[in-house]
Amino acid sequence: MSDSSLVFASRLCLFACLAFWSYVLNRPLGGQRLRIKRLSTSAAHGIRYEGTLYSKSYSFTFNASSITWRLHLPQRDDPRWFTATVNDILYTSSTGDISTSKLEIILWFFPVLFRFTSGPWANVTIDGLRIRVHKSTATPYWIQRLRENLVGTFLTGEFLRADVFRTAVRFAGLSEHEEDKPAAYTDPKAKLAPEEPPSADDDEPCGCCSPPNRTRSKSNGYAVYTHQEEADALAHADENKTGPLRAVDDDELRFSVLARGVHINNKEGRMYTFSRIDSQMRRNWAKDRGSFAMVAEECRWVHVHFPFERVAPRAWWTQLVSSLWHFPIDLMRTFNDPASSTNLYVTCLDVTFDSFRLRDAELVRQGLALIREKAITSNIDWSDVFFDALLDAFATRPAPPVRLHKSDKPHE
Repeated sequence: MSDSSLVFASRLCLFACLAFWSYVLNRPLGGQRLRIKRLSTSAAHGIRYEGTLYSKSYSFTFNASSITWRLHLPQRDDPRWFTATVNDILYTSSTGDISTSKLEIILWFFPVLFRFTSGPWANVTIDGLRIRVHKSTATPYWIQRLRENLVGTFLTGEFLRADVFRTAVRFAGLSEHEEDKPAAYTDPKAKLAPEEPPSADDDEPCGCCSPPNRTRSKSNGYAVYTHQEEADALAHADENKTGPLRAVDDDELRFSVLARGVHINNKEGRMYTFSRIDSQMRRNWAKDRGSFAMVAEECRWVHVHFPFERVAPRAWWTQLVSSLWHFPIDLMRTFNDPASSTNLYVTCLDVTFDSFRLRDAELVRQGLALIREKAITSNIDWSDVFFDALLDAFATRPAPPVRLHKSDKPHE
């Protein structure tokens, strides 16, 4: 066990003790406070936990409507022994917010022995996970690790399936201007105009309703349709068409990625599957503002058997001896890296960065490092000055220390 793990364990025990005595005494202790409205032997309702870390520079609040737990008798077809469910989670902190409607944790009893999983001792199911990070320069540690793992898998993993994979880049013309609105545009938030009797010129059917119901009127110079779908279709007709650059357009960039039915093997015994991925990064240099958003559905992170385990499966008694022998090792590995012993399933993932810099994009950072590594291993005689300049620009390696001479010191 590393020193960092021991320090983390000691801090976790300290915070748990402070939270317990805070609940018993009904007062904050050491910057920690736990309040529970109703507590029973199998559930807790109205949980609120407030705390501060790092000399009160980081504060967070955890809220949950209820937490229920239940013990089970393991069976051969369902070897679970513990189930915990947390409803309506809201975690707010100084760096970001997290919310989910339901979190379920299932702990298995020797799952490899019963051939229920390929190693993980727990299954975690999250229903509707929403993550909001305020600034990419202050990304929480576990979100940064998740980004590094996911991007690394996309760059170096094995794509087993990708039904649709599309990228798009657009320069300028992203911000909306009044003159960009088509003649049939109406504000979706505005109320539709009251219906008027149809005129003689509006007798042609629109294909979705009878002629008398296709009412149209003029309001502020724009056509207002009774069926808002018609106006929305006309408003988005030229969304993916890039016109000539104009003086009124801002200097901005939009990079989008769309994927459907993606299966990736990270070659470390993990399988990533996504039913749908939509991500977009925007950067406006005129206003010095950037943002990032990603929506993914049916996300799975599952541990699978290695090839040698699939070719030569072991007998049950061998699995029993191996499980008992490796149980202390699994406990140590789970403590150091809890995700290594977990299968994760997220129904819908929504990630948003309010302020995002291009140099903080993990895809750019790992992509440049991978290109440089491939160039070196392929014996390509390229000057390192080009790669060093890019790596320093995107802060993928620590910059050398800067020393100030006496003449460079600012005057007091």
